[in-house]
Amino acid sequence: MRFFDLHCDTVDSLAMKQEPSPLEFFDQFAEGDLQHNNLHLSGDRMQEAAPDGWCQCYAVWVPDDLKPLGLTPRQFYEHTQDYFSRQMQVQEASFAQVRNGDQIDAAIASGRVAALLAVEGASPVGHDLGYLDRMYADGVRMVTLTWNGPNSIGSGHDTTDGLSAFGRQAVHHMEDLGIVVDVSHLNDEGFADLLEVAQKPFVATHSNSRAVCPHQRNLTDDQFRAICERGGLVGINYYRAFITDRIAPGHYTVRPEEDVTFDELAAHIEHFLDLGGQDVLALGSDFDGSDVPSWLNGAQTLPDFRQKLVQRFGEELAERICYSNARAFFGRMLSQRV
Repeated sequence: MRFFDLHCDTVDSLAMKQEPSPLEFFDQFAEGDLQHNNLHLSGDRMQEAAPDGWCQCYAVWVPDDLKPLGLTPRQFYEHTQDYFSRQMQVQEASFAQVRNGDQIDAAIASGRVAALLAVEGASPVGHDLGYLDRMYADGVRMVTLTWNGPNSIGSGHDTTDGLSAFGRQAVHHMEDLGIVVDVSHLNDEGFADLLEVAQKPFVATHSNSRAVCPHQRNLTDDQFRAICERGGLVGINYYRAFITDRIAPGHYTVRPEEDVTFDELAAHIEHFLDLGGQDVLALGSDFDGSDVPSWLNGAQTLPDFRQKLVQRFGEELAERICYSNARAFFGRMLSQRV
C-alpha cells in the first residue's frame, strides 16, 4: 500500500505555530514536528499507513495578506522553507527531500517519506524571475501560480484578471527550470491565458469537478479535458465545501449532518473518469489546510479510503489514483539534475 499526495499545508502550520498569528487558516494549536504532530499528516502515521511508501508534496502556502504577521511574502517563504529544510536534516531517518523521480524511488526504498517541496501562491517571486532560480535551488519543484487574490503573475478568484505579461514570462522560466506549474486557485481567465502560454504539461494539485460541485475553485469540464490532453495531473481535494455544495465554505467543527459521504467524493472521480481521466487522477488532500470528511481525517484513514476506492473502481484504478499516476507524471516532468 502506497500513496502520493499532491498538496498539504502541514509545513505552514508547524513553522508558524509560535508566531502571533490571527490568520484563520493557521492551526494555532499545532504541536510537534513533521515526524510527530497532532495534525492530519505526521511521518509516523504516514509510514504506518503506507508500508510500501508515501510521497508527500509539502506546500509553502504564502497567504495573500501578511500584514498581521508583519512579514513580506519573501520573508514568509524563507522562514517556512528554512523550517522545512531543517526538518529534513533533523528527521533524516524518516524523511528525504526529493527533487526527481529517482530520488522519490530511493527515499521510498529506504523506508522514508519522500518529501517534495512546493509553493502555493507565487507572490514571493515579485517581479524577479531570478527568485524562481532561488526557489529551484531550495528544491521547489512545483508552484501554484496564485492563491485567491492577485500577485505579479496573475490572480485567483478574487478578481477576473488573467495572467500578467510578467506572469507569462514566469511560466516560461518555470518550465525551463523544471518547476511544474500548478493551476489550483488560478481563475478561469488565467487558466485560459495559460493554455496559450504553456509548452509543458501542468497540474491542478487540489481541485475537484465544478460540474459536480459548482464552486469556482473546482475545474470545469473543458479545463479538465485540457489538462488531460496535455498530459497533466489533477489531485482530488478532500475539502468538504469543494466536494458538495451542501456544505458552506468555512472552518468549524463538523456536525454529523454536515459530513460528506464517500459517494459524494466518488462522484467527482466518476465524472472525471467519464471525461477520460484514468491516467490523470491523483490525490490532492489539502490536509492541514481544510476541513475534511470524518472518514478522511488524517493519514491513518488512507488505508480504509483506498479500500473504498478498490471496492468502487477496482484495484488497478485505485493504485493509479493513490500513487502510480502521480509517480509517472513526476518521473516524466522533473529534471534528473539535483
